[in-house]
Amino acid sequence: MNVLPERVGRRRTLRGVSGLLLATALFAVAAGGCTLFREKVDRSAEENYNLGMEEFRKRDYSDAIPYFQKILENFPFSIYSVPAELKIAESYFFDEKYVEALVHLQGFEELHPTNDQIPYVIWMKATCYFQQFSSIDRDVSSLQNARRELEGLVQRFPESAYAEKAAPLMAKVLRGLARHDFYVARFYYRDGDFQAALSRLYGILNDYRGQENTDRVIYYIGKTHYFLRNREPALDAFQDLLNLYPDSRYAPRSRAFVRDLEGGRFRYLSRLDRFKERVLGYLGYE
Repeated sequence: MNVLPERVGRRRTLRGVSGLLLATALFAVAAGGCTLFREKVDRSAEENYNLGMEEFRKRDYSDAIPYFQKILENFPFSIYSVPAELKIAESYFFDEKYVEALVHLQGFEELHPTNDQIPYVIWMKATCYFQQFSSIDRDVSSLQNARRELEGLVQRFPESAYAEKAAPLMAKVLRGLARHDFYVARFYYRDGDFQAALSRLYGILNDYRGQENTDRVIYYIGKTHYFLRNREPALDAFQDLLNLYPDSRYAPRSRAFVRDLEGGRFRYLSRLDRFKERVLGYLGYE
């Protein structure tokens, strides 16, 4: 009876089973090891907020935003969700990404109209609008929006610290608007459209009186009436300038206009003066 082949077969079978068990055990250990050393992916809302604040304090705003965003995605009802919304807006704001900041600030104000940070949010919105203004010869809707936000801030929250901070920013906004309107008025003036120029000039006095270069505005009002041969309004404007701004650089020229008006010569000299002024204008003088 041949027993040897049977024993050999059994040994081979046992070896195969042992090998399979060993391979399975090694795979399980390896898988367990990967689990043990795998980086923790899912953090709590508090952990994300703290990590975001670490980056925020370092002024690494682009690195801070994903942590705050994670809170809104995974923990929308957490106590950290509203602060995270504000921090996202702040991060864009301090990173000078004003378009993105405005989107998040507007969303925050709409979702949380009674939040105690709303005065701060409105102030940031106004600042974002102001920072988007580029030049007086361009669209000034951003300045108009900034003015609207600041006026609303002062009206709604007069006792807020940000209502006080609104004053210097409002001065800059009004200065920009006044400069733009004067730029437009001067364009009409140089083009000989005096009525349109007067409308703009009087608008500046009504809306932005007290801003810089008010003496220049009054001077141009006087000149515009002068070239329209409106004697009394022209005389009033020049005399107002001399009374209010006697040291203005426009005072000597205003006195010359007054002498012409009081002497009754403006009807004869206005055309010559207008020609001279255009020549001087081309040379860069007012």
